[in-house]
Amino acid sequence: MTFQQLIVAPITVALVFFLAGCGAQSYSPPAIVVTFNQGFPPPTSIMVSDSCGVAANVTNDSKNQGVDWTVTCGSAQCGEFAGTGLSGMPITYTAPAAIPNGNTVIMTATSVTDPTKFVSSSPIPITQTPSVNCIHPGGGLEAMGVDAGLIDRAR
Repeated sequence: MTFQQLIVAPITVALVFFLAGCGAQSYSPPAIVVTFNQGFPPPTSIMVSDSCGVAANVTNDSKNQGVDWTVTCGSAQCGEFAGTGLSGMPITYTAPAAIPNGNTVIMTATSVTDPTKFVSSSPIPITQTPSVNCIHPGGGLEAMGVDAGLIDRAR
């Protein structure tokens, strides 16, 4: 081997490995994260047959497909959701007409794009007394936790 071949061969090999390494990089998008919307969190408790607004936020979802909502409990009737699960947009949950076995329900929002990403509430008691921390559909004073009758009585 000549002196030139001894120098050029290792440089060529190093250059090939360097350039091959540059092309091997790939981009991994950030993971999808599902959280409850702070403006429409699950209620602390809910009265039978009452309706509350709930919403979930989905971040890093390039397809922007939102969530599917489910509710589980110890009975066949756990209540139901009405509306579409767009990210950040509230939908209406209506509690069952009777207190379910175990007295609680659990709400879950699952990413449509990546069903392995979801958020679940703590157990929510179903009661015969007025709901607590329930944002009622349609908003208004009741949605802010203000008793509209209290304002009328104060006049």
